[in-house]
This record gives sequence, C-alpha cells and structure tokens, in this order.
Amino acid sequence: MVKSTYIHIPFCKSKCHYCSFVSYPCVEKKEDYINSLIFEIKNYYNSEVLSTLYIGGGTPSILSLSDFDRILRQFNFNSGTEITVELNPDDVDYGCLRALFDFGVNRLSFGCQTFDDRILKKINRRHTSHQVVDAVKMAQNAGFE
Repeated sequence: MVKSTYIHIPFCKSKCHYCSFVSYPCVEKKEDYINSLIFEIKNYYNSEVLSTLYIGGGTPSILSLSDFDRILRQFNFNSGTEITVELNPDDVDYGCLRALFDFGVNRLSFGCQTFDDRILKKINRRHTSHQVVDAVKMAQNAGFE
C-alpha cells in the first residue's frame, strides 16, 4: 500500500499578505508542537515505508536541524521515497542544505512567488529574487538535483 504523509509546520517569522494557510508569526510554541507531532506519529503511524513525505507550512525552514532530524527519524523510507521540504530562500545556507540532504531529503520547494523585488516587498516576503537564485545554487552544490 502506498503511504504519503503531509506535515504542516504552522510557524513563520512573518505572515505574508497573500497567505491563507494556517500559520502564526511566532515560534514560542514550536517545541510543544514538535513534541506533540512526534507523539502523534509514534501513536498513529504504523511504520509503513512512505512513498512520499512533504513538510510544508507555514515555514518549515524555521525548524532547527535537530527538529528535522527528530521528525524524519520517526518514519521508514526506502530509496524511492520522495522527501520534500519547503524552505524560505533567506533561511538557508550551505550547511543547512547539506544536512537536509544527508538526512535523506531529496526534493526542495523554495518559496518564490515572483522574481520582481517590488512585488516581493509588497506581499511581505522577506527575501529578494537574488536570494532565491543563491539558494538554488547552494542546493545544487549541496547535492540536490
């Protein structure tokens, strides 16, 4: 049986003007949320090999690398499992991207709504178009295709 899972990380550093997803511009409850998420996975996940895992949000890149490690360790994967993480371009560096790659993440989704910096500012995005290009190049250097 094919199993796919979506994990929503409902925290952001700031709320984008267009966003209708459940997200909160705070991180005070992040640790409680991660602990509750892991508790739920341990109690309801039956150790099946996942076909896909998608970690979206909100802003998953607000998580620490140890948070990602704790979450990913809860699941069983095989070489064909697609593991995707949404990232904000201004939240990543080479070390972060390489660690995610080493954890088994094999697909990234960068939050790039436009390459027009004026629009990015109007919709309250924290990054610039240049940061998106840099993030993609860093991801490629870290091993992502």
